[in-house]
Amino acid sequence: MIVPYEEVVKRLDSDKVRGLHILATIIGALGGFLFGYDTGIIGSALVYVTPLFHLTSGEVAILTAGTSLLAGIGALAAGPITDKYGRKSLLVADGAMYAVFALLSAIATTSFLLILWRSLVGFAIGADTAIATAYIAEFSPKKWRGRLAITQQLMIFSGITAAFWAGYILSFSANWRLMLGLGVIPAVILVALRAFLPESPRWLLLNGMEEKAKNVLRKFGVNIAEDEQIATPSKELSFKEIFSSRPIKTAIILVGLWLIFQQITGVNVILYYGPTIYKYLGLTGSRAILNTAISESLGAVEYGISFYLIDKWGRRRLGILGYGGLAGSLAIMLIGLRAFTSGIVFAGVALVFTAMTLFLLFFHVGVGGVGWVLQGETIPTEVRGRGAGILAALDWFGNFVIIFIFPYWKATFGVYSFFGLELILSIMALIIVYLFLPETKGVSLEDMSKVFEKGLTIQRQYVKENIKPEIRSKMDYENKN
Repeated sequence: MIVPYEEVVKRLDSDKVRGLHILATIIGALGGFLFGYDTGIIGSALVYVTPLFHLTSGEVAILTAGTSLLAGIGALAAGPITDKYGRKSLLVADGAMYAVFALLSAIATTSFLLILWRSLVGFAIGADTAIATAYIAEFSPKKWRGRLAITQQLMIFSGITAAFWAGYILSFSANWRLMLGLGVIPAVILVALRAFLPESPRWLLLNGMEEKAKNVLRKFGVNIAEDEQIATPSKELSFKEIFSSRPIKTAIILVGLWLIFQQITGVNVILYYGPTIYKYLGLTGSRAILNTAISESLGAVEYGISFYLIDKWGRRRLGILGYGGLAGSLAIMLIGLRAFTSGIVFAGVALVFTAMTLFLLFFHVGVGGVGWVLQGETIPTEVRGRGAGILAALDWFGNFVIIFIFPYWKATFGVYSFFGLELILSIMALIIVYLFLPETKGVSLEDMSKVFEKGLTIQRQYVKENIKPEIRSKMDYENKN
């Protein structure tokens, strides 16, 4: 009996969540912990490696931003590899690369070697982000896909939090080498666990590995009878043809813009340079790290909110909440910085701390994790690795640009004008999400192209919900005529 591919993935989409779904999600997303640890620990390490190696502003920028540049390259390189050789093999290789380069970073004896090894750590992280949420999306029931895929953000938050608390504890001994080297431990654990991951059932079916796919599907609880033969889906379009289609281009543009804005609105300036900003406000090294650690430690609550809402509210409404919250937080940041420079020191520092805490709250709830969910679910399976790699690369290149220019901007124009720019960027992101982003909640991966088939058009069905009745009636009349 021949069963169409569409029927099999429909069974997978409508399945209930089982233990293997949760276990594979956690292990698949563990790379996010390394991503988060790397993001957080450099902010603490910079306090000590900058004077030790007599780093200039340019070298600080390269050390901090070089990781993101190589991460973008790693994401682009990972896409074709994972589409050809599978999701699991790349996930294992990523962890191994991270372990090696993190160890080399910890024992670096010159600024050149430190920059080199740190940048190659970024390559491994970028490759991992290209495929982690896409892998999770490919086996998740569609009603749970958002909640499972957003586990990546839980791991990122956990890594960042662990990094800042490790940085704070080690700040009393100024042991920056151990700060960087501790990342080796979760990397080794990650490699060992990922060796037991099942391959993506969608990838196996797409590549004609029917028997392996059946075994994996049964492990996920999908009922496949012994006499059922799964029809392999045909690859109707080439890579070039698929990416010239309107739905794919629209998804890449809109999700790509989301991912770029989630970086250039300043989250990693706060995380990478948070202790530096607090030092600018007069706090000591350990206290500067502690303040950033406290702000980020609230992420568990923030993740819980996002986990609860993403498959109820959807990606679009959370994005509006998230980017709107970033804009409000940055407005408070500007008020705090102005108070500080005007001599109202205590109130200024308190407002900056409040702004950073609120910024991270709204980022975790409605921007960061939701962006990675969209990255993993909006590209067709046959090119999901390459598409997700492009989207991850856009995220990392956006990250590179903003954290590279921050030291120069701070030295030339000051911190206040920089966060004024961030406020403008947050408002732009909010407008784009509100006007153009369609909802992907509850949509099968195979039907995702239908969501984006209208191209870059204003999402009137959502916009109408928030406008006056008389204007809404006029829009309905115009649509009919």
